[in-house]
Amino acid sequence: MKKQLCILLAFVLIFSASFSFYANAEQSDDISKTQLGTSNTYYEYTAATKTLTISGSGAIPDMKNNASSQPWYDWRSDGSIESVVVEDGITAIGNYCFFSVKANNFTLPNTLKTIGRYAFTSTDIQNTVLPFGLTSIGANAFDECTSLTDIILPDTLTSIGSNAFLLCSSLESIAIPYSVKTIGTYAFDRCNALQSVIFEDMTSSVKLSSYAFYNCPSLLEISFPSRATFGKNVYAFGSDGAVSGAKMNVYDSSNAHIYAVANSVDYTILDEKYPLSLGVQNTAAFDENTLDKVYAFTFTPAFSAKYNFYSRGECDVKAQLYNGDNLLSENDDISSDDRNFCITAQLEQGTEYTFKVMSMHSEGAATLVIYPDSIESFDICGSLTFNASDGFRSSTTAYFPVTDSSISDFVLDINFDGGYSDKVFYTAGYFDNRQIRIADTQSQQTFTCGENSETVAIGDVTGTFPVYVNHEYESTVVPYTAYEDGYTLHTCILCKDTYKSDFVPSPAVTVSGRCMLMTDTDGSYSEDIPLDNVTVEFRGNTYHTDENGYFYFRTFLSGEVKITSPYCDTEVLTVNEGDDAEFGVVALPAYDLNGDGYINGRDLAKFKTELYDELGHDYFRYAVNFM
Repeated sequence: MKKQLCILLAFVLIFSASFSFYANAEQSDDISKTQLGTSNTYYEYTAATKTLTISGSGAIPDMKNNASSQPWYDWRSDGSIESVVVEDGITAIGNYCFFSVKANNFTLPNTLKTIGRYAFTSTDIQNTVLPFGLTSIGANAFDECTSLTDIILPDTLTSIGSNAFLLCSSLESIAIPYSVKTIGTYAFDRCNALQSVIFEDMTSSVKLSSYAFYNCPSLLEISFPSRATFGKNVYAFGSDGAVSGAKMNVYDSSNAHIYAVANSVDYTILDEKYPLSLGVQNTAAFDENTLDKVYAFTFTPAFSAKYNFYSRGECDVKAQLYNGDNLLSENDDISSDDRNFCITAQLEQGTEYTFKVMSMHSEGAATLVIYPDSIESFDICGSLTFNASDGFRSSTTAYFPVTDSSISDFVLDINFDGGYSDKVFYTAGYFDNRQIRIADTQSQQTFTCGENSETVAIGDVTGTFPVYVNHEYESTVVPYTAYEDGYTLHTCILCKDTYKSDFVPSPAVTVSGRCMLMTDTDGSYSEDIPLDNVTVEFRGNTYHTDENGYFYFRTFLSGEVKITSPYCDTEVLTVNEGDDAEFGVVALPAYDLNGDGYINGRDLAKFKTELYDELGHDYFRYAVNFM
């Protein structure tokens, strides 16, 4: 009995192993470009490099965690995929798109705006930089990405979804950009290795949802922004209760201070100063109760240079620059019609400076930022496409509507002196103590079909981006003639490029032949003596043979062809309607040179005295056969 049972178990194990191997066999064949659902996105697979590539435009559709929804479901975890490339043009990665895809190398596009729920869950994604322009990370997007040790979030990100980085057990640090407004529940739950969380903007009003940093035993200290709001057990708690040694750095009377006191979390009160970093937007907010508040920002340059510290927004504020207790500079309004301030000053490396910002009796909020003054260059990520008819036409050219709104999602990658660089969206107006604007009015370089370029200026520094204009054609029907087929002619309304289509063959027949000198009364002729300038008449039209004796014309009609030489009688041939007429050689006894109706010595005399050079030496040698 035991022996039979062992044999049965062995059979079951072998069968199970065989089935498992069959079901999870690696993908060994290439997969050609295949549409994803009904979207404008496509996937393809290259077996030699184990690369899955997503291309197209717009959003990758939402998927589910099953084989009927996720095309690579059966081979996502067996080593078939080592690299994933999502090409530019993709704007969203849908739900469950790369769920359990065991790749460690992911390339993401500059055009990406959103990442869906469970998009990268249980992948082997490692250190990565999310692209500038990304605005939201969905719930559980990076759930259980245990190989992820570091991820850089862009300054365009506004929301981090619930459980977004749940169980990212190797994640050691995270910087929260100034742009983030919401961090969802359990966003960093059970990130056991997380030791550092830095908020770029310590004036931020970011909403920290309940349990945002729950079960983070290595996260023993965080400095929280002055206007952050708190849900339940945001920090310093886990499944086993309070985290031993956890400490909060808070501003006096802030929500973080209230949270620390209410939850008995150890805390330190921060000086009422906010650190400035290059390119990080901070906020000075004023209401009826805080109109007299003075915001103090500290900045220590990493390199000596001239810097601009300025404000944007509707709130009327002014600023003062101090080195210690010494007032170095102050500014209220940029101009009479712009109530924002800009302080421009030479600042020295390693020296701490303080900027004090106060309201000019105006409620609201001002956005504050500091940049080096000197811009070396900038690149523009973006392009525009028009149809030829989109231009506002004049009598000679067309002007296309390149406007501030049409390029508002273009990214400027700006290089400053000192090696610092930053990315910003194009926004017409004031930037770093100068104007950003579209510089080229097209009056100097008008657009035509194909690739053109448009210019953006930041002060005196310029960059270009491509503008594509597509042909648009007007169509004209050209009827056939005796000599040409009919067709439809398409002419571009802008650049006048043309092409033809819808050809209609001409029904005309071809009439052709060759006139040669007859050498004997039996109709024989000489190959060496063609008759040029012979008159060929047909239905009132006159043609002539060329220097080699050929004649050719086309006609829709039937009729008689009359071939006349000045030195012989007329030859009459017949053309039938609808039939080509290739007459071949038409031999003519063209020896009556004086036109008296006879071929005799008088003709010989005229040949020798008048026509020898014209007709050639051999011409008259056969005339004796007709005398």
